[in-house]
Amino acid sequence: MTIHKITSAGPSITQAEIDLVTQAITDGWQDRMNWYIDQFVKEFSDYIGIKYCLPTAHCTDAIHLAMLALDIGPGDEVIVPDLTWVASVSPVCYVGATPVFADVDKDSWCITAESINKYITPKTKAVVVVDLLGNMPEWDEIIELCKSKNIKIIEDAAEGIGATYKGKKAGNFGDISLFSFNATKLIMSGQGGAVCTDDSELYDKVKLISHHGIDKSSSGKYYWSTVIGYNYCWTNIQAALALAQLRRIDELIFYKTWLFKEYEKGLVGVKGIRLNSATENVNPVYWISTVIIDEKYGMNKEDIIEKFIKYNIDIRPLFYPISSMPPFEKYLDGINIKYKNLESYSLSNYGVCLPNGNNLSASDVKYICDAFKEILGVK
Repeated sequence: MTIHKITSAGPSITQAEIDLVTQAITDGWQDRMNWYIDQFVKEFSDYIGIKYCLPTAHCTDAIHLAMLALDIGPGDEVIVPDLTWVASVSPVCYVGATPVFADVDKDSWCITAESINKYITPKTKAVVVVDLLGNMPEWDEIIELCKSKNIKIIEDAAEGIGATYKGKKAGNFGDISLFSFNATKLIMSGQGGAVCTDDSELYDKVKLISHHGIDKSSSGKYYWSTVIGYNYCWTNIQAALALAQLRRIDELIFYKTWLFKEYEKGLVGVKGIRLNSATENVNPVYWISTVIIDEKYGMNKEDIIEKFIKYNIDIRPLFYPISSMPPFEKYLDGINIKYKNLESYSLSNYGVCLPNGNNLSASDVKYICDAFKEILGVK
């Protein structure tokens, strides 16, 4: 057994983060109460290549704000990928709209234009497209379809910071795009998110709603709400942490690529498994290295996870299909959706996310791969 527990995730914290956060705690008040937020907005917007960026307390807040800014509500349908993190879908329900679950591609694991097209109705208002696990879909096809049908695109790029499609960075493909900076993400602030857009009207709407509906510049009054809003604001200290991480993003992406290739090397020759892959148009960031196991091994993801425990290795399951969860049953209208979304259910049943913390060494990865091969009964 390894001499230390290998956890499923963990950030990379260096002296750069410690220094900038300490500086924010020391001087980020009074006239500088927004200084680190403003600096992050500038540098993040420049990095992504998009005009407007509004940091939020969580990425879930950002998705909620996107729904509100696009005037999505009761009577509207929003097409979502069935295989994703639940926060990509729950805000559809927050605003009273109906989520419609579409299948994903067997290779990229992302939603496709073909799967979206199957579920378009006169009630379809928007589609949530997720850059799943640092990968990206065939964006040109999705954008062409949505434009022709007048459907808004919400790009959930929470897991895709730094990934590119045809050389263009994640976050540039939706009417609104969203990012996450929680503790497991490529760059992190403990918690946090952002709404990004090139549309000034949408930006003004999300900004107003995000802070209690207060806009002193137009009303001339302090503490005056012009609409019902929310408290989705970020803090200067969180911004300082994310800013230090952003300035190291190339290093962090390099590490994730190295880690994926180490797993690929360690598991080479093992039949009946496959790691996450990308299409020729996509340069992913390998946010999480994930393995799909052939059902011939007679083990699902829960079985695999349980067997890793004795090796002192903590791994996580690939996301469960959202349509399989009790809160979303009422949106299925009696449909046995696992026979419609075959890829989502098949991938999920046999998918596990390998440890992806930033503290893993080559010997750690070898130990993980050796344990995996023992569990599968292969050499």
